[in-house]
Amino acid sequence: HAQIDPATVVEIGEALYEAVKDNQPVINTAVDWAGAVPKGVTDWTKLENWKGPAQSDSYYVEFKNGLGKKLTKFAWQFVWKYGGDMNGVGKYVTQAGIDIDTSYAYLSEHLDVEVKSLKPVNYGTSAAPVGGVDIQVSVSSHGLFEKTTKVCTMTVKGDGTSELGTCE
Repeated sequence: HAQIDPATVVEIGEALYEAVKDNQPVINTAVDWAGAVPKGVTDWTKLENWKGPAQSDSYYVEFKNGLGKKLTKFAWQFVWKYGGDMNGVGKYVTQAGIDIDTSYAYLSEHLDVEVKSLKPVNYGTSAAPVGGVDIQVSVSSHGLFEKTTKVCTMTVKGDGTSELGTCE
């Protein structure tokens, strides 16, 4: 039986998945999510007192051509469940990912969206751990020639808070 260490936060779930593939939403929320849980825990349902899902503001990435015509647009929210504890200790994260609002591509364009989770971190103390994980959304648009990618990162935490990182 693996030793469980509440102070060490590890990642569970899918580290990388596609949300939109060539203009079609392909996200499967049953498996396309990440969590930040105590080391030694592989099944988040073993933790108790989950709350949420919490939801961020809506974010969007839009690509236009030189004439100002909208080519592609992708809008989403970050979502996650939080507050799960291990025998009363800690606040952890599960089912962190995105909810798609809008996915639009003009006829000549191709929209691809990839979601990556990284950096599971204990944002609390060893006595009162707060798990967190970064959810990174990469939105790519390409027409006949160039491909452009924009990336947004949100840190979601076990206390229900979130922090927007780089979004360019």
